[in-house]
Amino acid sequence: NKVKEDLARVKAAKAALSLKEKADSAADRAYAGTGTDREKDSLDSALGLYQEACDADPRSAVIVANRTFARLRAGQYQECVEDGATALDLLKQWPTARRAPKKPERPAHLDPPFLDDPTFTHPDQQKQGEVDWLMKHGGGSSKDLPSLPLEYEWVKDVAEKNENSWIAIRKKMPKATIDAIRRATVKLQDVLYTRIPRLVREQIEVAIEENRAGEGPSGKAIRESGEFADKLEAYEKEREIEREKELEDARQEIEDYDLDAALAATRTGVAQTGFGRGHPLERTKRRLFVKVLLRRARAFEALGDKEACAAELQRVLRAEPQNAEGKQLLAALAVPPPSASFPSAPASVGASAVGGTAVAPGAVGASGAFGAAVAAAVASAGMPAVLGAVAGGEGEQASSGRKAKAKASAADDDLDDDDDDDEGVDHCSTSQLLSAAAEYMRKNDYQGALEIYGYAKNRTKVWDSALTELNVLSNRSLCLQRCRGRLPELIAACNEALTRMAALKREPDFGGMSEEMLLKMQSACFSRRGNAYMQQRKAEEGNRDLAEVRTLLAHVEALEAQTRPAPTG
Repeated sequence: NKVKEDLARVKAAKAALSLKEKADSAADRAYAGTGTDREKDSLDSALGLYQEACDADPRSAVIVANRTFARLRAGQYQECVEDGATALDLLKQWPTARRAPKKPERPAHLDPPFLDDPTFTHPDQQKQGEVDWLMKHGGGSSKDLPSLPLEYEWVKDVAEKNENSWIAIRKKMPKATIDAIRRATVKLQDVLYTRIPRLVREQIEVAIEENRAGEGPSGKAIRESGEFADKLEAYEKEREIEREKELEDARQEIEDYDLDAALAATRTGVAQTGFGRGHPLERTKRRLFVKVLLRRARAFEALGDKEACAAELQRVLRAEPQNAEGKQLLAALAVPPPSASFPSAPASVGASAVGGTAVAPGAVGASGAFGAAVAAAVASAGMPAVLGAVAGGEGEQASSGRKAKAKASAADDDLDDDDDDDEGVDHCSTSQLLSAAAEYMRKNDYQGALEIYGYAKNRTKVWDSALTELNVLSNRSLCLQRCRGRLPELIAACNEALTRMAALKREPDFGGMSEEMLLKMQSACFSRRGNAYMQQRKAEEGNRDLAEVRTLLAHVEALEAQTRPAPTG
């Protein structure tokens, strides 16, 4: 079922992508035809295509974010605010490394019972002294014979000379009956291997009818099949409860997820978990987050809601403190930039966006003592000069100017697909990753451990110790060795580890490691590389590495002898 759900999502995403590309093209045409009838027609076309794309894939944050761009250009400011809130909610559902990976669990595997064949009895299972005949009877006709159990019948005893000699023998099933019973038993056994309770129950009903006709599985086989169906149904109920709990936990986790804190330039506490700021997914999420907030800010400004506009811009600058557009718009509102400890955006802003209720224009003014204090704060912060007057009670002309300004500023915006961020990597602690990788290795899942070690190696720029770095490099080569069939990658991994170890050996303190530990790790890598060379039929290189292993181990033995206490007496 999970595979089918994933396949359906892939198909929906593919269909939505085609529609989104058409909508983006229409939005680009509208940009090229700014101020003409062509712009309106292109925007109408783009909005219609974006709606179709959202219907095809309602969980795509990028499609909804791109629609905010089109709505802002079209002057649909309230709809732009609502779409922005939807895009931010969808953005919270993007994958995030909030915790260490779950420990690998081997699923409970319910093996079906092996059904017995009533037409065959193994010689080892026959009772001692058991014979195929029950009794003999001499004299009299067949009418005088005593009654027998159902599985026996009277026949003439050809071994006796008397014509009226009878013997009671076990009944023999015809070959056609035997074949029918075996076919029915095999069919029931095959259905058990499907592990689908509904199919098992249906086949049991068929088997019962066949058994009554004398051509079906035995009563024991039917009983065991029923017990197995009970186990399957109980297991499915347990799995369903677990899935519901996982879904509920995931919903609660998304609900509690603070997107502003996670994408802030300076993260503290729980927000330190997740991908580093340099991770491609994190960069894409942050840029999309910032663009949506900027569009919402312009829409709020056009609606005359200065307070909500300032709140969105504050959120922008917490994620990207050097965002030029955010600084410029905030300066135009004469509001100081956020400090590092600025609280999250008020819930009322998001609520009003979702509910669709516009706040009255002129809610926040910049006159009197408040305006002077704000101006002083802006000047002390060194922000750009105020671009426009901010005062309450603006007339219709000012409102029209705001809308024109919002629409014009949207012309400098772009869609949300190809942003690049060259910020430095802010990597999180690798301790949880390495603990998870070690757990995968204990479960013999070397492919999973290899992926974690590879990620840690590529993303970690500064290691907490040389030993941690060498553990990652050495264990990565061990995983490649256990994965089999990856000799070139194994040799490359060993070369990388040995190069780093050689560099540490040249340092006075061996990078804070003991010489003995470093030599042992070197010998392990030489051994793995030598074995890989041997498998590639490179005997010369392999023998050279194995000779190096012997030399290193001899050196380790000498070091251990020096530290070994002298015998007493």
